[in-house]
Amino acid sequence: MKYKFPDNFLWGAATASHQIEGGLTNNWTNWESSNAQRLSKEGIRPSGGNVNSLAEDSENYLSNSKYSPESFKYWERDLEVIKKLGLRAYRLSVEWSRIQPEKGEFSKEGIAYYKRYLKCLKECNVKVVLTCWHWSIPLWLEKEGGLLSKDIYRYFNEYVEFLAKEFSDYVDYWITINEPESFAPSYLFGNWPPNIKNPLIFHRVFKNILPRMHINAYKVIKGIDPGKPISLAKMFWYVSAYNSMPWNRFMVRVFNWYMSISFMKKVVKYTDYLAINFYFHNKVGIKGMRNDNDKISDLGWWLQPGKLYNVLVDAYRRYKKPIFVTENGVADSKDVLREWWIEESVKAMHKAISQDVKLLGYLHWSLLDNFEWDKGYWPKFGLVSVDPNTKHRVIKKSGEYYSKVIKNNGVI
Repeated sequence: MKYKFPDNFLWGAATASHQIEGGLTNNWTNWESSNAQRLSKEGIRPSGGNVNSLAEDSENYLSNSKYSPESFKYWERDLEVIKKLGLRAYRLSVEWSRIQPEKGEFSKEGIAYYKRYLKCLKECNVKVVLTCWHWSIPLWLEKEGGLLSKDIYRYFNEYVEFLAKEFSDYVDYWITINEPESFAPSYLFGNWPPNIKNPLIFHRVFKNILPRMHINAYKVIKGIDPGKPISLAKMFWYVSAYNSMPWNRFMVRVFNWYMSISFMKKVVKYTDYLAINFYFHNKVGIKGMRNDNDKISDLGWWLQPGKLYNVLVDAYRRYKKPIFVTENGVADSKDVLREWWIEESVKAMHKAISQDVKLLGYLHWSLLDNFEWDKGYWPKFGLVSVDPNTKHRVIKKSGEYYSKVIKNNGVI
């Protein structure tokens, strides 16, 4: 086999609680209910000029709608497709509002749900990558200011400490927070909760609050579960200048420094491995982004999966930490690009390993078609589709291909 991986390589998939569970009450569900009608009229449409009727349905923009996979209720169906695909690892997140729906109170039902699911994953020999926080927060915390609350560090520490004590027996890899660089701009553009548009607050959240939340959580978990690797999931872009003019090359350096290098400088000592999410290669310069867009996803993202190689090599040489690719995928409703995307990503990872990059595993985004935040359910990232009426899970053709990759531990 031309692209054979190490025997202990962890092939898997990833999800996030708010995007699949259904039946939630948190700051995002409140925001969705007030914005669904507007988004159905003004929201982003699939690229290529095709009108997606689902994008015009206001229920598309409600995480608790009929389109939800309802994994809280049908988690055993998720487990079945995890086993059928042969996944060796699974990344899932804990929903803060399900664990702590009221201030100072912890839900027995929520705890039992995650504990039962995690236990079953372990019994199936699936490595668990557990994310403590993937953006949504309880309503009681939202009322106190959310991440701007004067007590946010204490609240998050208490929450993480509870997770570590309850679930450490079932977790193989910890992730404290997901994609700070994707969440923080909600304070810059006001397009997500809490609908704040303030560049100074954005900078404070991105460069101060989120790093401190991670560092504190790292110390809390390490004190309870010292033997397990801990990280935060960070988006790594591959960014290049769209021409050779010096000011455009300078913009690339500015982008990389602000969005990645300066952030990582604060937290890298408190990461046992790098949890890298990769979707983008962008060409930038003084006039903004100018991608070639010769091949794009349904979301209009330029598709350059091979650039994962560049990201992995640069990150490993810069930080000298083992790497886990914790998200990587494509919005592809017709399921015509995903197989190609996976194959090119596999080749890129294999090439990186040949350059002595220590790569732990690969988690495809996503296991299921799910709720894509302000875009709703119409973007399809899943290896598995979900019937909105029966909630039956159906493995796609690309999912079957990925299952063969796992079985063969690589591609021919």
